[in-house]
Amino acid sequence: MAKGKKHDEVNENVKNLEETEETMAESKEDSQRSDKTSETKEEKVEEKPAEETENNELKKKNEEIEALNNKLLRLQADYLNYKDRVEKEKLTIYGDAVSAVICDLLPVIDNLERAISADVPDNFKEGVVMVYNQLMGILNKKGLKEIEALHKPFDHNLHYGVAYEESEEFDDGIVIDVLQKGYTVNDKLIRPSMVRICKKS
Repeated sequence: MAKGKKHDEVNENVKNLEETEETMAESKEDSQRSDKTSETKEEKVEEKPAEETENNELKKKNEEIEALNNKLLRLQADYLNYKDRVEKEKLTIYGDAVSAVICDLLPVIDNLERAISADVPDNFKEGVVMVYNQLMGILNKKGLKEIEALHKPFDHNLHYGVAYEESEEFDDGIVIDVLQKGYTVNDKLIRPSMVRICKKS
């Protein structure tokens, strides 16, 4: 009887020990699961700031690219404006230089025309006419143009009136005589026509 009781106590102790081990094992598993859940949460928390940082950096890079593109466009526009301005200045300087040279040649043209109008031998006149025509051909290509003044209304922008003359043949304010021819170069006045103007009494 005592042996049976002792045996039961041993069995009960073993059973209690097994239950304790099971409880400890379950507790350990719960603890491991809890640790894993905690680690997963920490990873997610760590991933989220990393994504935000990456997005912020990407946004910053895009803003820098846009700023550089705008700067490039402005530089291109400035360069094109500068190029156009330089081209216009170059044409202006060239035109002024051509006008200055032609202006210096106008007295030569006047003298050649006087020589052609003078009473000289024909063979001499033919040579002067050839030189005159050749010179005028070159100057005309450079933009020289004679101002039409004779029998035209007086224009103070193109004509320089030196005298008035009464005439029944022409209306008041009409140019009746050209004393010196006027010229333009590429529509720019380099010398006005020196004229006499009709004036009614």
